[in-house]
Amino acid sequence: MRRYAVMFLTTLGAMLVAVPAFAHAEPAKAAGMDTATWVAITSGFAMAITSTVCGYSQSKAAVAACEGLARNPGARPGIQLALILALIFIESLALYTLAIIFLKVVVPPA
Repeated sequence: MRRYAVMFLTTLGAMLVAVPAFAHAEPAKAAGMDTATWVAITSGFAMAITSTVCGYSQSKAAVAACEGLARNPGARPGIQLALILALIFIESLALYTLAIIFLKVVVPPA
């Protein structure tokens, strides 16, 4: 419990220090970077986070399906259908993220 309290207070302190540190700077031009650069950088982080989460959740779904098949081989059709449907939904998250990043970074604003 003490560890969580220390983690929470550290995060809260970091957030309280970060806001005033960025408040005095002028908008993005003060640092010499324009908005398009920041969009490209954050899009890379978004895709990396999405790919990590999708990979982890797909592995958890496969593990659960394998355990279910090992315990009850007769339920294979139902487990297989649920696994394929889950994998499709999980992969669609990554594809939607890629489509949004493509629209924000590659296609210029009108």
